[in-house]
Amino acid sequence: MKPFTLFMLISIVFLTGCLPTYLSPTPSWSLSETPALPTDIPTAFLFSSPTFTETTSDPTPLAPSITVTTFEASSTATSTPIPLPSLLPPTLLPTPIAQPKADSAAIQFYAPGPLSKVTSPLTFYGYAIPGHDNLAQAELFGEDGRLLASELLRLGDGATWVFFSWRFPFDVRGVGELGRLSLSTRDAYGRLTALQSVHLLLLSMGPEIINPPEERKERCVLETPTARQILSKGQVNVRGKMRPYNDLPIVVELIGRNGQVLAAQAILVLPDPRNLYVPFSVELTYSVTSFTDALLTVRQDDHRIPGIMYLFSRQIYLNP
Repeated sequence: MKPFTLFMLISIVFLTGCLPTYLSPTPSWSLSETPALPTDIPTAFLFSSPTFTETTSDPTPLAPSITVTTFEASSTATSTPIPLPSLLPPTLLPTPIAQPKADSAAIQFYAPGPLSKVTSPLTFYGYAIPGHDNLAQAELFGEDGRLLASELLRLGDGATWVFFSWRFPFDVRGVGELGRLSLSTRDAYGRLTALQSVHLLLLSMGPEIINPPEERKERCVLETPTARQILSKGQVNVRGKMRPYNDLPIVVELIGRNGQVLAAQAILVLPDPRNLYVPFSVELTYSVTSFTDALLTVRQDDHRIPGIMYLFSRQIYLNP
């Protein structure tokens, strides 16, 4: 072996044995340490704390507006749905209320019923045959006859019944008082053609109690004269039946276009305790000089509050 080669081998062995201990091949981290996570993992998959997977008795909701119980309630609920209020404007009713029958009154209050306990504002609804220009007058009176509220309502088009709904704010004296809610219609000459009323208990505060409506049939049914009948010789035989509101007389009148009373007669028709119709008849004597358009009316005043409680009418024609 050449001397130079031998010299190199001896040098390598000598240097290897003299290497320092800190150059020993040890790993860059130990098993007891947590390795650093790669930096390219999306943040949605990073765990912010090892307590995330722990089970607690009061877990924090995943989001403020969503809870597990919300989804459970919607998927397992079997309770009966809450019914809609019984008193709603016509545009909010899911289905129309029952239409009036052929013998129904010209004006009907479906709610509130007689002697209902109501607070302000008073909400009422029903059906009515519109007056001239599709108008009707709604009025609320206090127990002394003072007018608490009044509104001219424009009903829907039509010669038959149309639905109405309205609301009245009112003030009462003291804790409460008796009141009368009325709806009336007039013809083109300003004559009353129909009026219907209901007594209510007007309260300043407290819970409302809405009673059922009264019988919706017309209270006055005339047999003679018939509608638009032409009569002559100065006599009108009025015959029919009625369910009076009270013991006050009913007044039968013939009214001309100018509002003049052509004939009038008051008769006593006592109410039947079973609320049945009571027959009546009366002879009216009139005097006209030419063919006259007349309105035959049957009305009864209120025995509790000043004013008209009910009015029914029929158009007829009179010859001299």
